Amino acid sequence: MMQLARLIGLEHFLKRFGSPQTAEPDTESLAGLVEERLDAIAGGLVAEAASSDDVIDGASAQAFFEDRLKTLGKLIGEEHRRALAAAFAESTKDW
Repeated sequence: MMQLARLIGLEHFLKRFGSPQTAEPDTESLAGLVEERLDAIAGGLVAEAASSDDVIDGASAQAFFEDRLKTLGKLIGEEHRRALAAAFAESTKDW
């Protein structure tokens, strides 16, 4: 939950659910916040990939992205995964 809260923007997460260490948002409420902050989440994932020593090209960026989505698990629904994948691919297409 901490990682997702950071990608969403901690202030936005705190305002809606309180501390990510103790928050237990229902699936629908969390999905709503993810929807609202989808661009910020995608931007955060691109920034993380750009700062990673393991990302050296488009293929490694994609592998990084897929690994991050696995880490986030069921906190991100399938529709949002597709939207994030599209945004990430667009932002990293020239890598």
